[in-house]
Amino acid sequence: MNTFRRFALLLALLLAFVPAHAQTTRKKATRKKAAVTKVVKKKKGKKTKAPPVAEETAETTEVAPTEPMVFGEGEPEKPAEPAKPVAPSDKPAVATPAPVAPAPTPVVMQKPTLPAALTASGPVALFAVARTPAAADAAVKLEAELLGHLRKGSGVELVDLGLAFPPPEPAPLTKADTLFEEGRTAYDNLDPEAAEAKFRAAAEAYVQSPGQLSPERLSQAYVFLGASRMLNGDAAGAKAAFRSAVEAQPSNRPDAALFGQDVQKAFEDARAEVTARPAGKLVVDSQPAGAQVLVGGRELGVTPLKGVDVPAGPHPVVVQLPGYAPYAQYAEVKSAASTEVKAKLEPTPGLSAIREAATRGATEAAFDQDAPPPEVRAIGERLDARYVVLAAVTKDKKGRNQAELQAWDLKSKARLRGVEIELAARDGKRSPSAAADQVRGFVNGAMAPRVSEKSGSGDSLLKRPWFWAAVGGAAAVAAGTVYVVTQQPGGRYNPITGGVGF
Repeated sequence: MNTFRRFALLLALLLAFVPAHAQTTRKKATRKKAAVTKVVKKKKGKKTKAPPVAEETAETTEVAPTEPMVFGEGEPEKPAEPAKPVAPSDKPAVATPAPVAPAPTPVVMQKPTLPAALTASGPVALFAVARTPAAADAAVKLEAELLGHLRKGSGVELVDLGLAFPPPEPAPLTKADTLFEEGRTAYDNLDPEAAEAKFRAAAEAYVQSPGQLSPERLSQAYVFLGASRMLNGDAAGAKAAFRSAVEAQPSNRPDAALFGQDVQKAFEDARAEVTARPAGKLVVDSQPAGAQVLVGGRELGVTPLKGVDVPAGPHPVVVQLPGYAPYAQYAEVKSAASTEVKAKLEPTPGLSAIREAATRGATEAAFDQDAPPPEVRAIGERLDARYVVLAAVTKDKKGRNQAELQAWDLKSKARLRGVEIELAARDGKRSPSAAADQVRGFVNGAMAPRVSEKSGSGDSLLKRPWFWAAVGGAAAVAAGTVYVVTQQPGGRYNPITGGVGF
């Protein structure tokens, strides 16, 4: 009986201990998992591998409270969600994110672009030369016409010959100035006869150098000449000298501190006579054209200059063009009549050498070469020009003037060829204006890429613009003229062919 009681008591104690131990273990596991869940959520979505749960022990461990998670300034604390049951395993399970497929890259078809050689502009040097002596005048006219068309449009930078060949400094009028000062000395010393001779010689020396003439200085010489003649009793001679003073510089007046009332009155009478005369017409032409015209130091326009009103009397006319020696003439403009001045301008020595090189570079043999002739390269180097344009003028069997034009891009080695010009044509594909447009297109590279359509189906690939963009070359055509370049190793462009067709 005692044995039975002991056994019952032991069984009761055992039954009471097992539920309490199981309850303690479950609470411990629940607290551990809740703490791990809070730590993971506090990373704000950052994927973090959760630490493994420690093995259960018989002892109960307290879990320290965690800081509340902050989702934004002023937002309330977000409570942790209850942990979901985890399947038992030796290692904790880690969630693996699903792979995200990359977004497809859009295919962009870019338009083919011409190489820099055909899109970058640069200085242009243009010369027209005669292949036969009979075409010399026509070449001068064609050059002026082509340059005029290129200046009117945009996109073409012409070489400044004035900078390449600056005009010489004007020679000082030492002799005339010396005579003038000697006349002043004689006039102040009350020697009117010596003064008259000196002032007359000074005026003649000034007139002989119209290019360097100062109208004010010449007018002063005539005023002193007239005053000296009045002291010598030559009233008629004095009046003529005063008229010349007004013609030389209409705004000039005798200095009241130097001349008396008699000189002042005689001068005003001469002025009234000069201003009462009808003006004359001045016509100035030059070869080559486009030269600047100055009359008495005042700019009137460029040649050909026609029908400009000028006061009657002698006037210093200066015609100047960059690269040429100035032309000067003391012209007598007649009242109510037309006076014509024709100036043939001579090139400076430097420009003469350039023109000789242009003549050699515009021969038929030079135009047939594939590479730029040496003379063309020399012109480009001397004038710092990227483009050299040459027009060779000849006469056909009927005596009509015609020309062949070629242009070279010395940087890319591209070439424009096959441009034919009829000098008498005012419009159309063979006119000088159309040739200037082709030069402008060549310089600007504004043509759509294409090549000759002369061949059959074998050229079908070459006719596609994208092909030239892919191989690094370009073909351009404008107004029936084709010029093609391809890129060679080293980045330089080399001409393939030119003219209409291959």
